[in-house]
Amino acid sequence: MQQTFQAFLDELQLITAEIDLHYYDGVSNFFKVIDEDNNYYETIIKEEKKEDNKRVYKLFVDGLTVGENYYIVDEHFLKVPLEYRYVVRTSVFDELFYYPGDDLGVTYHEDYSVFKVWSPVASRVVLDLEGQLYNMKREDKGVHTIKVDGDLDGKAYEYLLNISGDWKRATDPYALSSTPNHQKSVVLNTNKLEINLRKDGLSPLDQKTDAIVYELHVRDFSSKPSSGIKNAGKFLGLLEENTKNDRGDMTGLDYLTSLGFTHLQLLPVYDFGSVDELNPKEMYNWGYDPMQYNVPEGSYASDVNDPYSRVLDLKRTVAGLHEKGLRVVMDVVYNHMFDRFTTAFESLVPYYYFRIGQDGQISNGSFCGNDFDSTRLMGRKYILDSIKLWMTEYGIDGFRFDLMGILDVTTMNQIADLVESIDPCAMVYGEGWNMPTLLDDAEKATMMNQDKMPKVGHFNDLFRDTIKGGSMEDQANIKGVMLGNLKQLSQVPNLLLGSPTKEKEDFFDAPWKSVNYVECHDNQTVFDKMRLCEVDDILKRQKLMIATTMFSLGIPFIHAGQEFLRTKQGDHNSYMSSDTINGLDWNRRTDYEHVVQFTRDAIELRKETPEFRVMTYNAKFKDKTKKLKKLVEISYDKDVRLLINLSSQMQDVKLKKETVVFHLEGKCNIKDQYSMEPLELIVIKRD
Repeated sequence: MQQTFQAFLDELQLITAEIDLHYYDGVSNFFKVIDEDNNYYETIIKEEKKEDNKRVYKLFVDGLTVGENYYIVDEHFLKVPLEYRYVVRTSVFDELFYYPGDDLGVTYHEDYSVFKVWSPVASRVVLDLEGQLYNMKREDKGVHTIKVDGDLDGKAYEYLLNISGDWKRATDPYALSSTPNHQKSVVLNTNKLEINLRKDGLSPLDQKTDAIVYELHVRDFSSKPSSGIKNAGKFLGLLEENTKNDRGDMTGLDYLTSLGFTHLQLLPVYDFGSVDELNPKEMYNWGYDPMQYNVPEGSYASDVNDPYSRVLDLKRTVAGLHEKGLRVVMDVVYNHMFDRFTTAFESLVPYYYFRIGQDGQISNGSFCGNDFDSTRLMGRKYILDSIKLWMTEYGIDGFRFDLMGILDVTTMNQIADLVESIDPCAMVYGEGWNMPTLLDDAEKATMMNQDKMPKVGHFNDLFRDTIKGGSMEDQANIKGVMLGNLKQLSQVPNLLLGSPTKEKEDFFDAPWKSVNYVECHDNQTVFDKMRLCEVDDILKRQKLMIATTMFSLGIPFIHAGQEFLRTKQGDHNSYMSSDTINGLDWNRRTDYEHVVQFTRDAIELRKETPEFRVMTYNAKFKDKTKKLKKLVEISYDKDVRLLINLSSQMQDVKLKKETVVFHLEGKCNIKDQYSMEPLELIVIKRD
């Protein structure tokens, strides 16, 4: 219901007053501001106009202090609170209240704990510690703090804030853990969280192109009985060894380590909003709906009622993967949240953390109605603090940014610098799509701005859609080159060479910036798309796409189960579908063992072949494709050749002091002349 009279502080000296036309035709010839001590502040009407069903006034006022509660009265003596609104989005606000400290949240000690929370607009903040209320003291930069004596280990808490005369509740965005379903934050004894994260189990990553990424959803990994994993759907399920499927073949961690990839990219593992942590089997979600960025997801914990479980389980999982030589990449979603109005951020500083246009329009580049505003200094600081936490406390080895184009270039560069300073081997890459967020295109962290982000990689959707075919739901029937549509054959060599050009313009200025893939959690699996498109030779084409991904310049990316023709029963967007659809069917790894072994061989050959892993473009690498013969050929400095026969005819390849070391059956050792079958890929090395 529209209120008769509302007033907002939109700049330090500017109030916007709105009066319904049904109330005295919206007319007021003067306004006064009153503080809680009954002091009056005069205003000057600078502008007046009719707008929809209200009359809007712009008022000049002087002498107000951010963090105090004020009221405003019109000439008819109607009195309403003065709400803090767009003033928090001004550069002056950021200059006045940016807090550089690293002590927000709780600092635990055995005999006391210190709580600090940032809310410059709050006139009063109260700590609710399991029903005990403590008035917090306002300090510089809008930080409210209190020291509470005693051992508070395991105590649940939240903040009560009085903002513009209205009381709000908020959890702590810097908390390390919470009660189930993000109801309250919990104090943890950080001494109990110390775990050797086993970084010493990792071999050095000499260059980014040495990485081979395998994407996995924690729950999918073990949700089906065929996994043979006891901790089904849990963090610890990733660590179980000696597990078997129904056919007696290895699954789980043993299987993962047998493939040879270097990085395990986990879909979101922070606390998300769409799965009931107390009844996790009732709902499913990928997790792209954050609630608490710094708290692990409770539905993956072995005991959701123990606030330590979710933290320790994830730490043990990362440490165990490190022991096996696997780096862990965290899929992060700092671009939006589950719901703006239920977040701690909106309760602590309304209108600050989420992107809003000049006229108050909500930025919706994420299509979730609440784009996070990384250009706000404390919003950017929060992301940086969160990244630092995941690296230093959990040993995370890299970050994949969901809808990275909603964030800004400056923030992504600061993130990349921070990540490199903590771990020079860590990686930063993301989805550089140009989303319709309310940010100038020149500022978006998109692929078109890749040259402005010298340490950030990007998912290559041109590679995906050219090789496989259209990925959007309305493109499901569109075939790519490897599915038989050769209209884009001329683009394939460019993609194999790391996508240095796109439509005669620079695309990537270094091959390592290109994350090459044909399948990920989004959209149909390649197997399901091929079935829908009714293509022939499905097994050959599956192998061809795996090999193409592995042998292209850049960073290869494989979706879990792609190597055993994973199916989601044709589901195009399974983000909230059942375990029946999303769970890995481990019996398929037996059915398609020859494709699994082919993938192992391709990974091994990539590791053995430095020409596939160059960090900069090499002018000696030549495209020798014979378009009429439909034979793609890339020559890597005369020492290595890659050929793909996309015709329906056999094609003879002459070998001069060369050996075919790889074909559709995997690694091999063939000299003299070689006849390529249709839909075959071979790698040739000089003797």
